[in-house]
Amino acid sequence: MVNVHTDEFDVYYESHGEGPALVLLHGGGGNHAAWWQQIPHFSAKYRVLTLDLPGFGLSKVNNGVYDTALHPAAIEAVLDDAGVERAFMVSQSLGGYGLLKYATTHPSRVAGVIVTSTLGPIGDEISELNKIGRQAVSHLSVADFLLTKEFREKQPEKVGLFFQLGSFNETGPGRPIRMKNALIGSVAVQELREAIEAGMHVTILEGGADVMVYPPAYARLRELLPEANVQLVEGAPHSDYWENPDRFNSVVDEILDRVYPA
Repeated sequence: MVNVHTDEFDVYYESHGEGPALVLLHGGGGNHAAWWQQIPHFSAKYRVLTLDLPGFGLSKVNNGVYDTALHPAAIEAVLDDAGVERAFMVSQSLGGYGLLKYATTHPSRVAGVIVTSTLGPIGDEISELNKIGRQAVSHLSVADFLLTKEFREKQPEKVGLFFQLGSFNETGPGRPIRMKNALIGSVAVQELREAIEAGMHVTILEGGADVMVYPPAYARLRELLPEANVQLVEGAPHSDYWENPDRFNSVVDEILDRVYPA
């Protein structure tokens, strides 16, 4: 449990287990504690690093202005402080913005990425298609897009825990301070292609039951970037890591085994 201090922010992170480094980057409704169903599983084989992005959980921004533009620097600060030269990174929703920006600008430090629940940081045609998809669900409440109705009805305890955990954040969905997102559409498809050519594994997961998913955007990404693994996970909602941890962990395991074979 460590706090990293810079001129711009203080970032809290934790390290669990030993082995190749695996960084888990939370979404807008979470923080480091959101991964409580993943840490015991993955720390048996990997050194799992979880962090609070600036403005979430125990991480603070010194000038009080929250922007995803700070996230790549926060990731690097944690890697440096933890003494990690190269890591595999997994993101959920909002965490994908800082992850893809950092990965494409520092490919030598990123063995691979799994981006779940968002195409938001990808530019070019994907950005325009993603806007169409977001507009189609703009009427939904925060609860409606973060957790499925069935899950909210059947597991009220875990629903309550989800939103209690989010209440520790200063910014994010439903929180009092609005966050800017300068990284929307900031990563060109060609940048991803170049990172893959440099040896970085790229998987982008399409949740089959994610209300935020616009299938034509994923279909077009498959055409534009055949070098990447753009993988459909049948039945997966926006917060599959929370609602269906066994499935989420299994999908991630299968991809990690490609990068770190036994």
